[in-house]
This record gives sequence, C-alpha cells and structure tokens, in this order.
Amino acid sequence: MLQWPVMIKHTDDDLLQLLDSPEQWRQEYEQLQANSLTIIDAEGLCYHWQQGEFVAAPRIPLEQLIAWLRVHASLNGHCCTAKLGANNIKQVFEILRYLEQE
Repeated sequence: MLQWPVMIKHTDDDLLQLLDSPEQWRQEYEQLQANSLTIIDAEGLCYHWQQGEFVAAPRIPLEQLIAWLRVHASLNGHCCTAKLGANNIKQVFEILRYLEQE
C-alpha cells in the first residue's frame, strides 16, 4: 500500500515533485498515461502508474535519490548541492519539502 507523501520523478525531466495526498495525485496525474513516472513513497518503495493502478517497481537506491535531489536543487538555483546528503528516506523527503518551499 502506497504511503504518502510521494516523490514523483519524470523519466525525461530532472525536476522532482512532492505530492502530499491521494487528492493531489488525482488532480494532477490520475487521468494521464503516467507510464514515464517513477513514484517513490514515504517508505522508499517505488511504483509506476499503469492502467489505473500503482504497480510495484524496483527500489531506487538512496544514493540515486540523493543524486536526483542534487540535480533538482541545482536546477532551482541552489548552490553547494554537492554537500546535500541524507541518511534515510525520511531525510530525502524533508529536503525535497524544504526545496519546494523555497
């Protein structure tokens, strides 16, 4: 079962998105053919959206999530992104929330 919030990573885009609820998902993605999305939930489990449901996908290593955060932060004008780091999935979500509030 998907645990909210979730992080959205588009295959063809380096920006990340944080969604806090199923309602936000429905507003933005449910009607799309969102096959090019990787969805990482609050527990670090990964999913793809296929034919109207979340389908489990291979887990993304923490190091890769941190790399995505660094690129996302850089694209949003943050400097010193090489120093950006996290010890667990909870910290990844905290950093993404901070970056989205800026």
